[in-house]
Amino acid sequence: MLRWLRRRKRRHEARDPDGGGARASKVHSSAGRLRLEITEGARSARMALYGEFDLASAADASRALQELLSQGLDKVIVDLSGLQFMDSTGVKFLVDGRETALARGVKLSLVHGGDPVERVLTVSGVAALFEDVDIRRSG
Repeated sequence: MLRWLRRRKRRHEARDPDGGGARASKVHSSAGRLRLEITEGARSARMALYGEFDLASAADASRALQELLSQGLDKVIVDLSGLQFMDSTGVKFLVDGRETALARGVKLSLVHGGDPVERVLTVSGVAALFEDVDIRRSG
């Protein structure tokens, strides 16, 4: 089960996705396989994923992304650069997130992951769904 841990506000350590000063960071962990770090700014947020994204961690990650997308933000960045593994549940996570973002008028961007993650995104065609791809490591 996912635990929410709040960090103290540290402007000098937390990087804000929209440059307006970091508001808060939340760290989620799921049995050591997947760790999520969420940094929220005034009008945007960044969700960084670390470890392995598979069926065991998909529900927790999806809930966290859906919660972010429901906050009335302008932009959400999903950073896949910390993932060592992602299967088809990661593809569903991104597709569902994209549909919600479009419905709510939120700009959803990706920071690409390593070769194993990129292979899944390319073969599935999901990479092409994200027209606004943030190829810089954001954070």
